[in-house]
Amino acid sequence: MRPLVLLLMPALAASALTACSKDESVHVGFRPEAGATYRYEIKVQSITMTTLGDEAPERAVDEVTLESTDTVLSAGPEEVRVQVQLRRAGSPDRTFSVRFDRGAQLAGVDAVDGLPPAVLGPAGLPEFLPAAATAPPDRPLSPGEKWKIDAGAQSVRLEGTGRLVKVTSAGGRKVASIKAETRVPLSSTSRVGDATLTISGMETTESTATRALADGVVEDASSVTRGTYRLVLSPAGSTATPLTGSMTVEIRSQTRRLPDVVKKS
Repeated sequence: MRPLVLLLMPALAASALTACSKDESVHVGFRPEAGATYRYEIKVQSITMTTLGDEAPERAVDEVTLESTDTVLSAGPEEVRVQVQLRRAGSPDRTFSVRFDRGAQLAGVDAVDGLPPAVLGPAGLPEFLPAAATAPPDRPLSPGEKWKIDAGAQSVRLEGTGRLVKVTSAGGRKVASIKAETRVPLSSTSRVGDATLTISGMETTESTATRALADGVVEDASSVTRGTYRLVLSPAGSTATPLTGSMTVEIRSQTRRLPDVVKKS
């Protein structure tokens, strides 16, 4: 499922916000406690338009609502390990093991249902948990301050800028609103029957997230990802003429944090 990463994005609903001083400096580090659990509802809509050779364009629309449970496995001085379980009606649960640094940047994917992270494909790591794209640097920030985003593997690099929009209060708690604009070049090759399909292009994402200052956990987030790709379908046989085409993708995601489950004694 291509928009995997969008499916895993944590987030919160901002209501009754009261702005704080513009001069206030805050540290939005990721400081959850080991054993903490966070639940989210994720709604994703993707629209794909594909043209190949002389065939008429094909348009596909997919909408999905999922629920994720994120459990903090460990919280060390430099790294936080989180297990993410996704549930979708009518489908088996999926489990992911991921690592974050203290700035909430995604540091790595350890396993996907017990399989190596390569099963996510070349787009898996930079797109995984888009809220990570809005992760601020691990230092004090003032409203309006910007920073450079440069993350991911060397071959698939996520680049862009982030900005601390404002520090506000919601429900008696202080939260930080963050925006980010990122881009990542993508290239992959896969088998389609006896043919080989090569996809290359660029994705851009506009993300927003609200993080609790107490622990840096994302309470609510949204993103819009747009991608334009070139397709080359090479049939088996050296004399066969490859088919060329294009694909455009738009993915919109909305995530909100759900109330914590109260355990019965």
